Amino acid sequence: MVVFHLADQVFGVSADHVAEVVPNAWLARPPALTAMMAGILDLRGAPLVVLRGDRLLGMAEQTFGLDASIMVMKDGARGGRVGLMTGRVLGVRPLSACRALDVAPEASFRGCLKAQLAFDDVAVSLLDWSLLLDAEEQLRLAEFGSRARDRQDDWKVLPE
Repeated sequence: MVVFHLADQVFGVSADHVAEVVPNAWLARPPALTAMMAGILDLRGAPLVVLRGDRLLGMAEQTFGLDASIMVMKDGARGGRVGLMTGRVLGVRPLSACRALDVAPEASFRGCLKAQLAFDDVAVSLLDWSLLLDAEEQLRLAEFGSRARDRQDDWKVLPE
């Protein structure tokens, strides 16, 4: 699992869902941006919509500094990629090195908490990435990503 900080909590997601981790970078903020989105990252020439991890999890809004990380998720919007702004990625940990803790049913955000784990005396809330975005959110995210790609295509040089 990929382990990361968000506010004062530690979370994890299956490494199978994470394509890569990139450092915090300048993000474009077009006028149509929703509060859920941190912005659009130019990732090697392709636009990547970056979601705010704090908003996605219903946490208090936080400021993301230079030590923040963006996790590039493999399957965010109908099979497309999406970024997730986190406080800081701590690294990758094998599940076999963790011990399971009890989870109270009311502690699970929208049923997205797969497990509560501990390693090195740190409690990690393991999230089910596939359940974090509901169907309507995935549709809206896909539409926004499509508009971002269309805008980027408008900047391509036309043949003479």
